[in-house]
Amino acid sequence: MILFQFLLILGVVIAALLVGRFLPGDRSLALKRILALLFAAGAVLAIVFPDALTTIANFFGVGRGVDFLLYLFILATLLFAAAMVRGKARSDARVTELARAMALTEARLAEQQERKDPPGPDNDRSGDTA
Repeated sequence: MILFQFLLILGVVIAALLVGRFLPGDRSLALKRILALLFAAGAVLAIVFPDALTTIANFFGVGRGVDFLLYLFILATLLFAAAMVRGKARSDARVTELARAMALTEARLAEQQERKDPPGPDNDRSGDTA
């Protein structure tokens, strides 16, 4: 194994550990960790046995393993972009709901305050000099 292969494997393992450890979301945490481990295992195998990647690429009708990896990367990037758009839409919807709830709460508080202290000659203190 050459030094570059060792460094690539080390980078893949570190990336998989970081993805599995620091991505938020308890619901899908197990799935994220499994996918990170599968990715790491596949990347290590592709680094150690590059000819196997070419064989897999030929099975799918792609000439070289590098081209196959490029196509997979493009697909992964598109899936990631779609997931980010969906996540941002969900986040925007949550922010909208929170803003509506805050506006309604502030309106209710202002209405209650107005009922407690109705404006009138007895409660108008703007002319007081103290």
